[in-house]
Amino acid sequence: MLAEADGTVPHGSESSMRTSSINNNINPDSSILISKMDKVVIPFSPQVPCAEDGQRMWWAFLASSMVTFFGGLFIILLWRTLKYLWTVCCHCNIKNKEAHKVNNPANNQAADRTAKGPDEKEEAAASEVGWMTSVKDWAGVMISAQTLTGRVLVVLVFALSIGALGIYFIDSSDPIESCPNFYNDFTLQIDMAFNVFFLLYFGLRFIAASDKLWFWLEVNSVVDFFTVPPVFVSVYLNRSWLGLRFLRALRLIQFSEILQFLNILKTSNSIKLVNLCSIFISTWLTAAGFIHLVENSGDPWEDFKNSQTLSYWECVYLLMVTMSTVGYGDVYAKTTLGRLFMVFFILGGLAMFASYVPEIIE
Repeated sequence: MLAEADGTVPHGSESSMRTSSINNNINPDSSILISKMDKVVIPFSPQVPCAEDGQRMWWAFLASSMVTFFGGLFIILLWRTLKYLWTVCCHCNIKNKEAHKVNNPANNQAADRTAKGPDEKEEAAASEVGWMTSVKDWAGVMISAQTLTGRVLVVLVFALSIGALGIYFIDSSDPIESCPNFYNDFTLQIDMAFNVFFLLYFGLRFIAASDKLWFWLEVNSVVDFFTVPPVFVSVYLNRSWLGLRFLRALRLIQFSEILQFLNILKTSNSIKLVNLCSIFISTWLTAAGFIHLVENSGDPWEDFKNSQTLSYWECVYLLMVTMSTVGYGDVYAKTTLGRLFMVFFILGGLAMFASYVPEIIE
């Protein structure tokens, strides 16, 4: 009472009043973030929460690609194994029948009379093989550059791949993982349409491929595995992950082939020059995309706390000064994944930079 009359406040009550005033001045959004410090919260998007707990879902996008790749690889290997076992078993049965005929000549006449009848099973199998062969030939013509339709389709796929890469450049300014509305996001809708076309083209290439296993491990197939499935996952989860969409830059390696289809490149020197430049630029842009992903995301085992904000073009600049061994140090990798990648990239990038640039100048 005396303290209140004199206007003095005890130390304990003064600290409690300050604490209460601070708590009253705290923004409600920041209080939510404080309560979630022990969880992995998506940065830069507090106004559009992806979930009630704000956790990342990058693993779902990556899992869709990994399941597609390894699942298809398992099916192809299983089919090859069963086909091999079936061939071996049939070969053994044929040998046993021949040995039985030699040992029992009295039954050969009856077996011959049975074999002379119409073999409907063989005719059905032959018709099935003919149908599959015709479909395979049709798919081969569709993707071949020897026909006008094939050339148009190959050029269209390349143009759409460059368009998808341009959409990636636009979306790279957004957070790595965000929650846009598919029906309101124009770039996401265009990217979805492009990837539906890539999926259909992948089916044509798969049908036309003579060696399914080799086709499954091609660079263009790997690019489709890590770019097409995440788009469908983003529509299902109503969230977007920038992810490995930078792999579309690897399509630039085919730039010289496209120019040859269009009869723009005719000399060997021009073809070699464009080929070297396309390989150099595609490797450069792809590596920059990986650095952009890991640096803006952070290390998973560090709860993504060691991330830094870098634009895609800053990563392009970083990779260029790294390949040229200049290394100004103004932009550098902070994450462990980024530094490990830079260690291996500088070895290959230095070799490529030292060999390709003199050839390009010549």
